[in-house]
Amino acid sequence: MTKPNFQAMTKQELRAYVLSHRDDQEAFYALTSKLREEPGIEITSMEQLHRLIEGKRDQADVRDADIALKEAAQVNTLFLEDLKRELGQ
Repeated sequence: MTKPNFQAMTKQELRAYVLSHRDDQEAFYALTSKLREEPGIEITSMEQLHRLIEGKRDQADVRDADIALKEAAQVNTLFLEDLKRELGQ
């Protein structure tokens, strides 16, 4: 079985590969090299990498929840406005 070309992968693709192949040290080091290209990020262990990924996921979850709440608030506001019109208020 041949290894994927880690250099050709995007950070997102490589991260997904590392998470599904946690024992692949070569992939881990390729990902840390890509992450080091970003200013301010220094990966020193697999545990730190997992914390970084989980933090990014948590941020995405918060953004998704915020968008869903705003959409729900919009729906409720529209519904209340329609109800007020129907009641003549």
